[in-house]
Amino acid sequence: MTTAFLAVGVLAVAFVLHLVWWRIALPRRQTAMLLAVFFGVLGAWLAVSHFLPGRWFTAADRWQAIHVAIVHTACALAYIVAYSALEHRSPSMTLLVAVADSRGKGCTTEELRGLLAGASPVEVRLAAMVNEGMITADGDGYRLAPKGRAWAAVLSAWRQLLGMPRGG
Repeated sequence: MTTAFLAVGVLAVAFVLHLVWWRIALPRRQTAMLLAVFFGVLGAWLAVSHFLPGRWFTAADRWQAIHVAIVHTACALAYIVAYSALEHRSPSMTLLVAVADSRGKGCTTEELRGLLAGASPVEVRLAAMVNEGMITADGDGYRLAPKGRAWAAVLSAWRQLLGMPRGG
C-alpha cells in the first residue's frame, strides 16, 4: 500500500506543479513541457530517494522505486495523451458543453450550428502542430519539420509492426 501512496504522491506533486505553471503562464510547447514536468518530478524523486533513503516520502528500496516509476510513467503518459484532447476543444465537446450550460432549457439546432460555424478542427490541429514544431507552414501549404519527420517514421514503423496498412 505504501508503494501506491508514494506513486500517487509523486504524481500529485507533478500535477500540482503543472497546474501552477499553467496558471502563471501557458507554455508555447505544452506537450513537451508536460513531459518535462512529469518526468522531471519523477527524476527528482528518484534522486531524493537514492540520496535520502528511509524518509516517509522516499522509496524504501530499489524495487519500490522501480514500481513507483512504472506507475508514474503509465499515469503521466495517459494524462499527457488525454491532455492533447482537452487542449483544443473538440466539436463534440463544444456541443456538449453548450447544451449543459443551457441549464435544462436546451439549445436549438441553429444555436448549435452557430457555435461550430467558424470552428475548424483541422485548422486548430494544424496550428497546434506548427506550434509544437512538427510541421512548418509556407505559401504552398504545410511541410514536415525534422521533429515531425522523426515522429512520422516512428509511427509508420509502429503501424507496420502491427500489420496495419500504410496511410492514415
